[in-house]
Amino acid sequence: MSPVLAIACAGLATLLAWPLTRWLGRAAGWPLAALYLLGAAALVPQISLLASGRPAQVVRLPWVPARDWTLDLFADPTGLLFALLALVIGAVVLIYSTSYLDRSVGDAAGDLRRIQHYGFFQLMTLFTVSMLGLVLTDSLVLLFVCWELTSLASFALIANSGRNAYPAALRTLTVTFVGGLVLLAAVMAIWLRTGTTSISQALAHEVWATDPAFTVTIAVAVAVAAFTKSAQFPFHFWLPDAMAATTPVSAYLHAAAVVKAGIFLLMRFSPAFNDVPVWNALLVSVGMGTAVMAAVFALQKTDLKQLMAYSTVSQLGWITAAIGVGTQEALAAAALHTVAHALFKSGLFMLVGVVDHEAGSRDIRDLGPLWRVMPWTFGATVLGAAAMAAVPPTLGFVSKESMLIAFGDVAGGSPLAATALLTAAVIGAVLTFLYCARIVLGGFLGAYARDGAGARATADVHEAPVRLWLPAALPAVIGLPLALVVWIFDVPMSAVAEAAAGPFGWPPVDPGAAAVYGAPTFGTIDDLTYEAHFVLWHGFTLEVGLTALILVLGALLVWRRAVVDRALDRDLLPFTGASVLESLTATVTRAGRALVHPTDSDSPARHVGALLATVCVYAIGIGGWAVVSGATLPPRVPGLDRTIDIFLLAVVVVAVLGLCATRSRLAAVVLLSAVGIAVTIQIFGLGAPDVGLTQLLVEALTIIVFMLILRRLPRDFIAPSRRRHTAAVVLAVISGVTATAAALVFIGRRERSPLGMYLLENGPEITGGDNVVNTILVEFRALDTFGEVAVLGVAGIAILGVLGSVRATAGAIEASPEPDVMPGTAKSSGTAADALEDAARNTIPLRFLARGVTPVLAVVSVMLLWRGHNEPGGGFIAALVAACAFALVYLARESDSPVSRPSTPVRLIGGGLLVAGLTGVGGYALGQFLEPAHWYIAGQHVTSALIFDLGVFAGVLGLVMTAFNTLGAGRSPTEVVVGSDSRLAHPDPVSDADADADTRTETEEAPR
Repeated sequence: MSPVLAIACAGLATLLAWPLTRWLGRAAGWPLAALYLLGAAALVPQISLLASGRPAQVVRLPWVPARDWTLDLFADPTGLLFALLALVIGAVVLIYSTSYLDRSVGDAAGDLRRIQHYGFFQLMTLFTVSMLGLVLTDSLVLLFVCWELTSLASFALIANSGRNAYPAALRTLTVTFVGGLVLLAAVMAIWLRTGTTSISQALAHEVWATDPAFTVTIAVAVAVAAFTKSAQFPFHFWLPDAMAATTPVSAYLHAAAVVKAGIFLLMRFSPAFNDVPVWNALLVSVGMGTAVMAAVFALQKTDLKQLMAYSTVSQLGWITAAIGVGTQEALAAAALHTVAHALFKSGLFMLVGVVDHEAGSRDIRDLGPLWRVMPWTFGATVLGAAAMAAVPPTLGFVSKESMLIAFGDVAGGSPLAATALLTAAVIGAVLTFLYCARIVLGGFLGAYARDGAGARATADVHEAPVRLWLPAALPAVIGLPLALVVWIFDVPMSAVAEAAAGPFGWPPVDPGAAAVYGAPTFGTIDDLTYEAHFVLWHGFTLEVGLTALILVLGALLVWRRAVVDRALDRDLLPFTGASVLESLTATVTRAGRALVHPTDSDSPARHVGALLATVCVYAIGIGGWAVVSGATLPPRVPGLDRTIDIFLLAVVVVAVLGLCATRSRLAAVVLLSAVGIAVTIQIFGLGAPDVGLTQLLVEALTIIVFMLILRRLPRDFIAPSRRRHTAAVVLAVISGVTATAAALVFIGRRERSPLGMYLLENGPEITGGDNVVNTILVEFRALDTFGEVAVLGVAGIAILGVLGSVRATAGAIEASPEPDVMPGTAKSSGTAADALEDAARNTIPLRFLARGVTPVLAVVSVMLLWRGHNEPGGGFIAALVAACAFALVYLARESDSPVSRPSTPVRLIGGGLLVAGLTGVGGYALGQFLEPAHWYIAGQHVTSALIFDLGVFAGVLGLVMTAFNTLGAGRSPTEVVVGSDSRLAHPDPVSDADADADTRTETEEAPR
């Protein structure tokens, strides 16, 4: 249960982050760091179990039982390594943040209060939970979900660092999401091909040996996904871009967390691909190429944080290349360098933050000899830079020399390939020594300071408080003592190498051991066939000679650094990765605009016309194919023809013809309602009271909403041009013929579907309810209903947002006079609002009616809600009846006053979604999401679906009340009715010319 406890500690930190931040401010980092360390301590027993020879276990927790999905948590050696890095380094960064976040200096941090109180600790802890879920799972589904969560959390952390960080955050999100899509394709392909979501079972499948094409495809897809996260070429540019984030974010995400997710993915899938030549060649070439390229770019940077960013890209390239070699020695070296890199790089990032914090700059051209005034920070930085430069005796030296040894075995020991790789590695290592020296010389010795800048930079600078520099120095300095006892890494790194070399999961599988919840267990330390030996001194070997050559060449080039700086003081490429992404984005945007141009209009006619035309084209094509192929229709089901259908058809035809001919908006609403009522009668006649009652209530409310809108519109439609009229007639005729043909072909030519018969026959027994329509909505398809309620809620909030944003200018537009119409068109006269001349007397009948009917509607609404499970009714219908009561109250008033407080509809919508969602969570506790529970209280059958229906009721009622409060809200006294010659007293009036132009545009676009 160690992985469960570790994730639980991080999850608890996420839950407590907000209240602790509100209570303690930046000091909330201390208790959160304690929870991180507690989570790391929870993993220690798992390490002890593995070391003592006891088997590792998979903790399998139910997730989606209907799909047989489980949350499989597995603390194998690889997962333990990355989980401990995320927790321990995370704890140090949180402690560092408690002192760093005392003021906003540099770092593009923006408003400190926003960073402290509006997301910093919450997002950091959320990221940690996502990272732990990623590295401690044996489920492909959970792996992908957590992979995407890390992308979202890192995007939010970068964007939360200030407005200047928004573009960088978006580019980071774009790149990592591209990798996520590629990983999704790979995960789905593995799932479909192997038939399992278990990583261990999928990677042990025989498909990798029997289908080389599939293996190569998935290997490339996984590599590309990992490259996007670990900032490998050509996706490397996002990491320097992300330096817009505040320093603690960079120290965590870009040293021990998000970039390590890509490394983890490569090691997790290495068992299936480490002997695939394409995988080996791709990782080695891209990794070492990125290492050299990024080292060159690092030498061009004067901002210490940007320099650190490119050095991170370079070091990740080393690790990627070592994983690509694929031998157990290379994988062990990659694992050790992952630890070394997380330590020295997180420490260096934080130390750069200390410099920025105290000196007010990160630019080496503005920094003088800070070593005199910041000796502790200087000493820690020297040790961290020495570890990154692989200077003995540091842990970075041991890991880098181990990788050099492994590079000699590339391509099965091929001398040519080994020589090429070692040559590239030596060049990369020399460049690494150079940029590490640049950090020390530029940051603390003033070697790059401009004239007079050094003296000014150190004038008022002093050593940072211990509480600030000590957490930063700890991971950077600890590499020295660890190198002296480097043998302690032999067994852990051997275990990681064994697991990454495959077969997956700490081989071999132990079928005899009992596992948690029936999950498989894997082998133990005793099963190791390989054991690494890390030492500071290997004797006089080729690698020692290469290390000596690297140090000598590096020292000579540092001595002649002016020559190197002049050679690199230019743009090496005519473009950057960010500019390429921006160009691609702009190209895609232009293409998208070209595609939507045919419907790029506010005119509904364009949108509806395009849809109808598309449907007609498809229908004509299918009809032509049917005629050519000689297809025949099945006979109609007997007994469907009724006399009333002919009468209702005549009503609909007459109403539609009148609707097409009238120019009056009011008449159009009445005729449209006649069509709706005729359809409602037909629904009732077919024996569907639930659907019919819903349709009837919707028609009633729709008429009221139409009338509210008509108050703001001219009384008559504007006559269209002849060409527009002709096109509309042609399209209408074709659409009508198509719809008629479709009705004759599809309606009444088949019996009830097997699914429908199943619901009719088994629904009452399964749900305990006799109203099949309601049980389908709140039980069988409750998830669909929940989504629909969510859509309604979003629509209500959108109404508030849109109408609230235009209310300030709506009066100005309404007050403008009608424009001169085009030749051949008629001018509108007045509005529908002109008919309401005496509201006080006109509403007397409605006021009397409302007093008696409103209570009745309220009672009927409650009854429909209560009885909906067994009789016609339900939450949706009950909400519509309650909405009719509010509509009656609104119509009975003499003024356009709201039907409720402005906050009431929002609370109803939010409360409805919350109730429905919590009902789903309760069902999940019983077995699956939204599964209902049933009880008998006083002999009365009660189901939790009633509570879900109550949430539907609240959401729908909130939406309708929102429409009344916004569309029916009274206009300010300064507004005048459309059509008059008065003007609106508006603080920013619209000029006559602008108003005429805007209205003329709408005249040309408006549908008839």
